[in-house]
Amino acid sequence: MEKPNNYSLQVRASLTFAFVVMAPFTTFILLTLKGLPTFAISHVEQVLIWVYGVTWIPALLSGLLLSAIVSNLLNQTDYFHRPYDFGRCFSLGAITGALTEALATGRYRWVSHRPISGFWIAGAMIAGCLAGAFITPLVLWRFSRSR
Repeated sequence: MEKPNNYSLQVRASLTFAFVVMAPFTTFILLTLKGLPTFAISHVEQVLIWVYGVTWIPALLSGLLLSAIVSNLLNQTDYFHRPYDFGRCFSLGAITGALTEALATGRYRWVSHRPISGFWIAGAMIAGCLAGAFITPLVLWRFSRSR
């Protein structure tokens, strides 16, 4: 097994950190767009903190998975970043973000003995898709320019 280079570690760290920040925030935005209950409207800050508390572990696991997949693809092919291709990076981020977030959320809820519902998995897929589609092209664009 080959040792990851500095470039690969930077991509992994950037994707993981950005996903941990963006996926819960995207979940909060989706909940807000869906319509918060009347009792929660006056406590939006507490709702944001609650969303981060509930979703940060699945987001971390998902970010680690996403970064491993993207980093391995970058090491094996120049298809996504040399020359930089926004459309491919967007699709890669959206698909892998959705799948990894759904997988991590389902696994986390199962391990923590919380009910697994279609609502949580669907929300995780949407949040993962949006966060991955936003983050992956930006990270890969930044690193393709620095190379």
